[in-house]
Amino acid sequence: MKFLDEVPADIADFRADPLLFEQELDVRPGVAASLERVLGFRAGRRYWRSTTGTLYAIDLADLGRGYPSMAIVSAFWPRFEPRPCTDEQIDVDLAEMCMWIANVCDALDASNMEQVLQLAWDARAGGSSYRLPI
Repeated sequence: MKFLDEVPADIADFRADPLLFEQELDVRPGVAASLERVLGFRAGRRYWRSTTGTLYAIDLADLGRGYPSMAIVSAFWPRFEPRPCTDEQIDVDLAEMCMWIANVCDALDASNMEQVLQLAWDARAGGSSYRLPI
């Protein structure tokens, strides 16, 4: 994933759509510490654009436990318009993010994450032989 160095200039034209919310990130201190190390903060927001061009952000919150305690992943869509992409596009984008997290976190195994994502994709696709593009 390639994070943006600055807040996008057109951010006021978008609305945040929270997609994932992990309220108890601190029950996995290894994951929380790795995310803090890689993102460079314990509490804050970083933006990135997916390979499909959608703007996303990850927010970390510090609730006083010494490492990030909560994480929220949001997508940003044009204001007053419905979600502009298909659920499949969002799934692919989130799978890329999950694989990134698995690769940067010492406490996670990327091969296990890939297997979990493939099982979820297979269940969603009704058993089709389509391979999740991650």
